Amino acid sequence: MQPAPSSSNLVFTRLYLETRDRVFAYLSRFTSDTTLIEDLLQQCYLKIWERIEVIRDPAEALPLVKTYARNLLIDEVRRRMREDAQWLENLEKETGSITESYISDNGRAQLQALDQAIDRLPGNCREVFLMHREKGMSYREIAEQLSLSVSMVEKYMSRAIRLLKNDLLTDYNLILTIVASSSMLKL
Repeated sequence: MQPAPSSSNLVFTRLYLETRDRVFAYLSRFTSDTTLIEDLLQQCYLKIWERIEVIRDPAEALPLVKTYARNLLIDEVRRRMREDAQWLENLEKETGSITESYISDNGRAQLQALDQAIDRLPGNCREVFLMHREKGMSYREIAEQLSLSVSMVEKYMSRAIRLLKNDLLTDYNLILTIVASSSMLKL
């Protein structure tokens, strides 16, 4: 014979059943990555479970659950943006000496490949990427010149890096070209 479920278990179960599909749909408005959504839901309901004693009416807890889910999604987006920028910086450091000889041997064709990849970037992403990488402007300077917020510049840069990274995964010559061109700009 199993013990009777505690009131906390009942409240949590009811809250989960009443809100899960709606919170899933809410997160789906921001991302189509169902694996990410499932991970966020798991983290969200773990936070809810940790505070289940303060929830009196599961039917009225949907705004709280959505707030937890939204905050977790924002944290994940910020983490991924940092990773994208860090990936490019690490790539520059790791390939420094190789790139100088590579550019001198294969320069023109590879720079054309880089230009084509940058040309394929959406307008705002391309503009922000070029201002930062070629002109050496800070995010704040770019934001001021384009009348954008710094966070919007960060988003455009992150998207540009992500799109270029997708190109780079299939074109190793382009990887070396990007690293070399950004290294030479710093000289």
